[in-house]
Amino acid sequence: MKQRAVVTNTLLMRIAHVVSLCRPGWVWQKPARIRGLMAFGLVVWMAWGDSAARAQNVAIESRPSIRITRTDEAITIDGRLDEPAWETAEVIRDFRQQEPVEGAPPTEKTECRLLYDKTYVYIGIRCFDSEPDKINARDLNRDSSFGNDDKLVVLLDTYRDGRNAYRFSVNPLGTQSDALITDEGRDFNLAWDTQWLSGASRDQEGWSAEMAIPLVSLRFRKGADTWGFNVSRIIRRKNEILLWTSWQRAFGLLRVSQAGVLTGVEGITRSRLVEIKPYVTGRLRQNVPDPLGNRFEPRFSGTVGVEVARVGITPSVTAELTVNPDFGQAEVDQQVVNLTRFSVFFPERRDFFLENAGIFLFGRPGVNQMFFTRRIGLTDDGAPLPIDFGAKVTGKAGKWNLGFLHVETRPLREVQPDGTERVAVPRERFTVARVKRDVGTRSNVGAIALNRQGGEGRPYNRGVGLDAQINFNDYWTSYAFFAKTFSPGLRGDTTTFRVQSGYDTNQMRLFGVYEEIGRNYNPEVGFVLRRDVRQYFGDGAYKWRPSAVAGTIREIRFEGFGEYYQDRTTGDLQTRTVATAISVDFANSASATIRPWRTETDVLTRPFRIRPGIVIPPGSYTFNRHGASFGTNRSRRIVFDAGGSWGSFYSGQRQEASAGLTWRPDSHLSLEASHSFNAVQLPQGDFSTSLFNGRVTYNFSRKWLSTCLVQVNSAARLTSINARVRYIYRPNSDIFFIYNQTTGVGVERPNRQFQIKVTYDFIR
Repeated sequence: MKQRAVVTNTLLMRIAHVVSLCRPGWVWQKPARIRGLMAFGLVVWMAWGDSAARAQNVAIESRPSIRITRTDEAITIDGRLDEPAWETAEVIRDFRQQEPVEGAPPTEKTECRLLYDKTYVYIGIRCFDSEPDKINARDLNRDSSFGNDDKLVVLLDTYRDGRNAYRFSVNPLGTQSDALITDEGRDFNLAWDTQWLSGASRDQEGWSAEMAIPLVSLRFRKGADTWGFNVSRIIRRKNEILLWTSWQRAFGLLRVSQAGVLTGVEGITRSRLVEIKPYVTGRLRQNVPDPLGNRFEPRFSGTVGVEVARVGITPSVTAELTVNPDFGQAEVDQQVVNLTRFSVFFPERRDFFLENAGIFLFGRPGVNQMFFTRRIGLTDDGAPLPIDFGAKVTGKAGKWNLGFLHVETRPLREVQPDGTERVAVPRERFTVARVKRDVGTRSNVGAIALNRQGGEGRPYNRGVGLDAQINFNDYWTSYAFFAKTFSPGLRGDTTTFRVQSGYDTNQMRLFGVYEEIGRNYNPEVGFVLRRDVRQYFGDGAYKWRPSAVAGTIREIRFEGFGEYYQDRTTGDLQTRTVATAISVDFANSASATIRPWRTETDVLTRPFRIRPGIVIPPGSYTFNRHGASFGTNRSRRIVFDAGGSWGSFYSGQRQEASAGLTWRPDSHLSLEASHSFNAVQLPQGDFSTSLFNGRVTYNFSRKWLSTCLVQVNSAARLTSINARVRYIYRPNSDIFFIYNQTTGVGVERPNRQFQIKVTYDFIR
């Protein structure tokens, strides 16, 4: 307690000193770039002092440890743990509950063992279960979240930096899911894939699983004597979460800094990583528009390229290259109905850009994001542009996290009426450099620089930025960034900055934001929702666990937030929102939320065309809305969700309803359907929207996977079908059969495409 007081007093003294230097109004009289740099500097200064105080006054809390055992015995990955080598390994048995009773002993026993040889790290886990016939195991999809299944999750912090880690997960069918964790979950990259083996088996005592993770798939410091390690088990029917360490509800598996210690790794070495994954694909297209807006006649085309090639520069730094990549197997975007006056953010889905994407994250994702890879290789209308090549270097050198990316798109030529060719879309080059330095035990400071050269529009666009993520203690986290862009013809007011801070415990959550975005701030390789604004945001929640009804209700949260946007030039109000909510989490994983009150004021300075032929005139509009939603037990074969909102909307009324149903009768078949509906009545006209999503998944095995997604959007007057069959014939090597079809008024003529793609992953 005395040590914590020393750290707190250090911070308070620094804050008081800064406040004493700032006369009332002095800070706000400064230009935005000065205010931004002052805010950023203040956070970093406070953090540095906090880190120093911790280093001098706070002892590092001891963590549980487990020693990994070397073996020369061959391990068969079948999930049975019947090799004699497993009996020589140390055992983790002291798991604790995160849910439902924090820190309580598990209701079912779990044992975890670790081995290694010159090629693999082996993890074997025995999950005892008193009711083995009730184990949930229905998902065969690679990289699933296993939201309906029992599962095991393993975390490896191979740098032992307390921030970044590998995550490997299996369910009782042996289905795999892998991911990268950056900055303790600030970025969670489920799209990352690597070669590894898994197996699972069930018996009268429960189930067990084995994982074999190739050493060439991991990055680690040569000669390190410890790694971070953690393991979690979820018993789905009980809604019970168990962890070896970091079992506090406010932490969880993503809190890498709370992981246990894996000793004995000093003997682990690996050869230099060399991996190449070429592909060949063929497609038949009909009426599919190209990036220039022309249409293909029915024809067949083929492509070859290198999906990714990797070379380990050091055990912790890797270079990657892609040549003429094809992203035909990428998941299609989920359509949305947008009734706001702002752009919709669609996430990146292409593998090369998702790989190690966390190192490049800068800003506020989906709102004020300085670098957004979806701007690369796509036109403003979303049409794909061919990419000639891309190169990337990512990794860690001491306390420095490094990232470099360079991508070039292919110039597009079109034939003129006189038979000559012209370059319709010039070659475009994108370069990004990112660096972050670890500070203290969980904080970091960083910088980013971007350059877009060529292409249509302005000849170049550049940007630079500084950011800092500060974790003052286990519950109090802050983040700040400052950025500036450079574009021809745009001068002055080209900066943005943001300071946010959050405090989150088992009982309460507090979160606050201040942000400014300049009128001419222009990150053309990023995403910005609004410009020329000043934002204030505050959010709070009280979490209550009523012991009297603990068998039925797990937690009740009382939440509220307020958001205020004002014009940064004039100071006038743009948008103001205040809302409250009451959420209930039930013991069986069902949930319900009531939103009794939401009031919003939106000031339109120009006409808002909400639908074709319906335009809301400029003016100030205040409207009140109410809502509710619920979801049933996630462990059941049938899961149902529904929600709705109602009330005023600008100068009229809006009623919104949505519902979703998922049926998983067995491990092979899954049926999902969802529908959302809006009915809007305005003085300028009435309209309604309807969006239907239907997905059928049938997986013959862990290797043969198939899915079909149908989307019907009345607002866009489009119907789309995406069907895909995937055969994983060896780890990280696939054959895809893909069919896409889009019909409706918005596409002029129905377009169809059928594609076959084959990849093969060579790795040593």
